[in-house]
Amino acid sequence: MQTRSRITMADVAREAGVSTATVSFVLNNTKAVTPAVQARVEAAVQALGYRPSHAAQALRTGRSLALGLIIPDLTNPFFPKLAQDIEQEARTRGYAVLLADSHDDPALQQEHLGTLAQRGVDVLLVVPAVGTDDTLTADVPLIAIDRAAGDTPLVHSDKRQGGQIAAQHLLDLGHREFAVLAGPSRHGGVGERVRGMLGTLERAGVPVRKGRIYESDYSLLAGREGARHLLQTAPGFTALLAANDTLALGALSALTEAGITVPGQVSLVGFDDIPWSALSAPSLTTVRQDTRQMARQAIELALQTVNAPQVAPLPVGTTLTVRGSTAPVTTPGPLPPGPLPDPGHRPLENA
Repeated sequence: MQTRSRITMADVAREAGVSTATVSFVLNNTKAVTPAVQARVEAAVQALGYRPSHAAQALRTGRSLALGLIIPDLTNPFFPKLAQDIEQEARTRGYAVLLADSHDDPALQQEHLGTLAQRGVDVLLVVPAVGTDDTLTADVPLIAIDRAAGDTPLVHSDKRQGGQIAAQHLLDLGHREFAVLAGPSRHGGVGERVRGMLGTLERAGVPVRKGRIYESDYSLLAGREGARHLLQTAPGFTALLAANDTLALGALSALTEAGITVPGQVSLVGFDDIPWSALSAPSLTTVRQDTRQMARQAIELALQTVNAPQVAPLPVGTTLTVRGSTAPVTTPGPLPPGPLPDPGHRPLENA
């Protein structure tokens, strides 16, 4: 294999069996090529360890070859995985990524938008903080990821579909008594997940009973407290749907502490398929969001936006990963009460 310092675009072209112009089209996203050709070029880049000269490209194009990425919460495993995939996709195209964490704070998010724009990034990719105004503003092009923000072009997964397949899985297992850990209602993406869940249950003729939908933040502690509250105030459910995996894993802890077997007495489904979900006992059945495909769409849209505004791609489909936390319904035993949750969290009234 040639040493990395000697690898050129011509070497990549020979490896891929294409012209140097085609390699440039793929790396800079300046002209469409067939998926097969793009795959060959990307494989050749990886095999040879080719890295474009950022300085030369910047001088030639007048671009920084850097993207800004703002995510809302580095402690939520979903977002570091998304950020990692975005960085890998960007690096393949010769772009660096500057990362910032908004801590789900719209004011801090706006500060990061200004700082990264001043650093000269070509495009800003943002997972909007909860409570973000309808429109994000910056001096460079913006792309929203995962969560909508007004008319900002959006790359996201089909969360409503994900909620539908989660609920349908439990219906297919014979469950008819449901509870929901809904996440923050002011978060539009969570609303889509929950609407998908509730709509599927309503169409099946088994709407969630009053008092069995619980709103909270996204933390493990919130999931634990939410499950405790539901056990105390609305027992009898055999299936629990959670708006994300951290809520589900917190709920699993509460159910286990209360002597409730999962999935023997209560089946549990999460959302996101974070790495922890495969390591719990039992492992968590969950809806998987394809972060790699979302990252690929985001980078392609970002590079297109450098040249001219483009229409955002269609939502990425979700899939169900079935593990050990769900099983066919059995006659549940009595559900013992648990302690009340922190007053910072509250149950939702069913709409």
